[in-house]
Amino acid sequence: MKLAGPPLLGRPVARAQGRGFTLIEVLIGMALLSLLMLVLTGAMRSMGQTETRIEQRVQAADDYRTAVYFLRGILSQASARTTDMTAQGGSRRAVFLDAQASQLAWIGVMPARHGLGGRHYFRLAIESGLGHAPRLVLRYAAWTGDASFPDWTAADAQVLADGARRLALQYQNPLNGEWLDHWPPPDAPRSLSLPSAVALYVEHADAAPWPLIVAPMRAAFVSDGNTSIGAFGAGPQ
Repeated sequence: MKLAGPPLLGRPVARAQGRGFTLIEVLIGMALLSLLMLVLTGAMRSMGQTETRIEQRVQAADDYRTAVYFLRGILSQASARTTDMTAQGGSRRAVFLDAQASQLAWIGVMPARHGLGGRHYFRLAIESGLGHAPRLVLRYAAWTGDASFPDWTAADAQVLADGARRLALQYQNPLNGEWLDHWPPPDAPRSLSLPSAVALYVEHADAAPWPLIVAPMRAAFVSDGNTSIGAFGAGPQ
């Protein structure tokens, strides 16, 4: 005679194996999954914003290094050439330089690269227009010998920093070390032509301002036969 096991032992097991999730369990699972997705989405967004800020800082640092290297190079080869200011309402000859608090125009020597070497007209200023945000732009045009600066809108341009909204300039008097917002000073002696240094402060719209740039401004002896030692002073190195 074959003995059968307890008839009720297998039935609860069969019901447990076929049992699904209740509606409440499904809702709880979906809520937890939604919370997890929100957390992951926030973390991904935060990582993306951090990466963007890092890229902006790296780009700003690269722009700063490029601008410092380039500006120091061309300012160290500035022209001490003078022009007759009496035709423009002045009372004497003055250095060919338009040095204001927000822009600087001068004659200098372009580094000999890409076929652009030689004497040029330069202007450094903030420019803004349709299609782009304010930016720090260096304009340049080949020197023609004219006693006036060219039409800057038609000159070539090199963008030194995107997003730069303000440029503040000061000029150091080589006689007493004083920093001025304009050059030359009204009571400057005839022998004083160029400032000894130019200080540039660049403020950005979406990033921290650049560290202060102080570039010595030296006259180019090779390019100007009328340059004398009394035409400039020793700027900070």
